[in-house]
Amino acid sequence: MNAFVTGGTGFIGSHLADALIEHPDYDIVKCLVRSREKWLEGKTYKKVSGDLHSLHVLNRVIDKEDVIFHLAAVVKAPSQKEFDYANVEATENLLRIAEKKGVRKLVILSSLAAAGPSSGTPLTENSLLNPVSRYGESKKRMEQLVHRLAPENMSVTILRPPAVYGPREDQIFTLFKMMKYGIAPIVGSGNHPELSIMYVQDVIQALLKAANQSEPGIHTYFISGPEIANWNKIRDIVSTVLGKKNIPVKLNPAWVKKIAGAVETTGSLFGSYPVLNREKANEMILEWTCSYEKAARELDFKPEYSLSEGISRTLTWYRKHGWL
Repeated sequence: MNAFVTGGTGFIGSHLADALIEHPDYDIVKCLVRSREKWLEGKTYKKVSGDLHSLHVLNRVIDKEDVIFHLAAVVKAPSQKEFDYANVEATENLLRIAEKKGVRKLVILSSLAAAGPSSGTPLTENSLLNPVSRYGESKKRMEQLVHRLAPENMSVTILRPPAVYGPREDQIFTLFKMMKYGIAPIVGSGNHPELSIMYVQDVIQALLKAANQSEPGIHTYFISGPEIANWNKIRDIVSTVLGKKNIPVKLNPAWVKKIAGAVETTGSLFGSYPVLNREKANEMILEWTCSYEKAARELDFKPEYSLSEGISRTLTWYRKHGWL
């Protein structure tokens, strides 16, 4: 089989590329590389230089691939226009060329953010889409675009993971790093809000299973780790693995918004858009849980890594590579 991967230089995409390169069923793995190879450097794959707006490149290199994995996305940007350009318009470019080239299988990584927060009950695929961030809105628009434009004879699988952690991840890592130094910032009580979270290798399992789904049409699934988490559980696991106690610093949701506002304003003065911003603060104070029951039933997806094992593996990698 031949695979074409967008977002292969990123956190999740690089793990997918590794899995495909090692997989006996995949002969050629092409990865779209915008600038630096990052985690792909030295790997045995076919490099395609360009991005999802390089239409001449996409037209040249996509040629009846057995499957396209579309993971490329922008996760932070100061405007809806920039999110839509990277996450919606880019997907349209890829979808139209895939149709033109006769591609029959497309796997798209969306996000729980497209559906929005939960409220006491994990979201299912029947829940209405109610995003609360520009990023989530762009993912919702991306999914709507796919429903409008995907040809009837194409099999498209859309996966919606929650927050993903693991080796190479650099945002949740910031919280782990703070806990290493004895401080555990916690929004709310620590037991609430609850959140779904998953280890990166479970995402890769879901992506590979999705690629084997051949029925025409659009198939959408939430995926997640095996258990609902909260920040007290995460803090306790990190403390045990690192062998260091940390002090919980409970943050009032109103404070989180104020701090994020100050960070965003300061960042704008230096021409950057920080990870901690007003929109991220709005998401942090809400509950984010989803059910993977449909994926388990139809894709045979079953998360393998408990929260404890996933965090342990992640922290071990950070230590080995000098991040912690």
